Amino acid sequence: MYRIILLSSLLIITSNIILFSQSEDDWFILPDGLGFQNHLEYSFNVESKKEIFENWTNLDYMKGVFSAGIRFEAFQPNDPDPSINRGKIRYSDIAYKYISVDLGDFDKGVRLTAGNFYTLFGRGMILKSYEDRNIRIDNNLIGFKAEAHFYDFYLTALSGSAANSQNIRKDVLHAIDLSYRGLNFLKAGITHAANLPEDESLSKTSLTSLRLEPSIWNLDFYFELAIKQNNDIEKNVFEDKESIVGKGFYGNANMYLGPFAFTGEYKIYDNFAFTSNDGTIFYNTPPSLRKEYTYQLLNRHPSPLDQSNEQGYQIEINYTLDEETTFQTSYGLTQTLPASSYFQRINRFNLPIVTQFKEFFAQAYHSWNENLNTTLSFGYNEELSSNTKNITPILENKFYFDDINTIKLIIEHQHTTNRITSEKYYSDVLSIEYLRSPSFNVGWVTEVQTKKPETDRIVRKVWSFVQFGYKISSHTDLSLLFGSRQAGNICIGGVCRFEPEFRGIEFKMLTRL
Repeated sequence: MYRIILLSSLLIITSNIILFSQSEDDWFILPDGLGFQNHLEYSFNVESKKEIFENWTNLDYMKGVFSAGIRFEAFQPNDPDPSINRGKIRYSDIAYKYISVDLGDFDKGVRLTAGNFYTLFGRGMILKSYEDRNIRIDNNLIGFKAEAHFYDFYLTALSGSAANSQNIRKDVLHAIDLSYRGLNFLKAGITHAANLPEDESLSKTSLTSLRLEPSIWNLDFYFELAIKQNNDIEKNVFEDKESIVGKGFYGNANMYLGPFAFTGEYKIYDNFAFTSNDGTIFYNTPPSLRKEYTYQLLNRHPSPLDQSNEQGYQIEINYTLDEETTFQTSYGLTQTLPASSYFQRINRFNLPIVTQFKEFFAQAYHSWNENLNTTLSFGYNEELSSNTKNITPILENKFYFDDINTIKLIIEHQHTTNRITSEKYYSDVLSIEYLRSPSFNVGWVTEVQTKKPETDRIVRKVWSFVQFGYKISSHTDLSLLFGSRQAGNICIGGVCRFEPEFRGIEFKMLTRL
């Protein structure tokens, strides 16, 4: 009950801000160097009677060479899914705190950080410590980090521990990264990281990579090659005959030629997952080579990244005909590894190569005049994890009545075939949104799923919700949703979170000062 009272209080406070604050951005000024951000989410499912309250409050302060900050988290209660709440079911605490000092000048200097921190090396092949609340990922490290630069050389060294699925920090991660950025046509870097288990009888796991970023003419490249080592696997599986127990490679090429833009990516991740000893923390998240869409049905059947058993590529071509017309097409394929791979040899498998994920996407955009534009999209994908094949055409129109008022209409249709049972069904989504720039928007989304489990019987399910959005000056974004929403996956960068079916009310508020 107190959570509802708290939410109501926040709504009252927000209403007072709307009534009494002026349209100018300087309605309230914090002391110099102080920053504040609050992110609140509340939902109540009327069918399951499940209530979720999540709140993150960040306070940062900078003075001279010093900076510090804290993040207070309150989950009362959290999402019931253990993969999301990670032990923070009913939880209130300062979960993130740091202090930093910057010494030096533009050409050379050192930044020292103690406490919690995030770090990304390269494209995440070795280490990607980050937070993304949309998929409830937060693998921050607590420890010490030193960052130094000397002209064109940059060095980062760190030692820290991440929280596991029970919010307990056990393993210790050490990492160092050195990069050179002094040449316009070439950048290079080397990374080494090692995970030390709490149990000293277990061997550490280490990853080492070399990356190059050459640029020639209208061509930009990125290459990173990495190896994985573990003495236990080397001794018990390979009988000390091989010192490498896994490998990873990622390559990217971009070319710009007149109205054309080409992008090609290739990957191979062979027993390359870099995890804590209990397997609940992933330190590395290499590029997934999966396209991310803004449309609901195209995201309905994604494939999660597997850092230990993937090889594949993705190609994308963009063509600009003129200022009014553009085209885009892409194709991606991800397969499992052969029997000769580290992954299969270590696990003593002898499995054939199979397709994990295949996708094709094409899109055409045309602006008819200053008041109307149209986007036609077509998607096709095959997914191993759900054994489905999906064909998805989409029509989107935007009507601009003036500089302020816009209506967006999206029609999505998806034909799904289960490749095991041969069952076929259809999904349709209609989305209508009115936007009054820059402060207000309201949208209505309805989805209909049509199945035919028997020859003479048709089953239809309908989900529908209305969502309001309001922006208070430049400091607060409000969102209110009520209705029903189909279950589905939310995936970003190959990391997925399953969102169950929802019927109820959902409120979000983000404040930045």
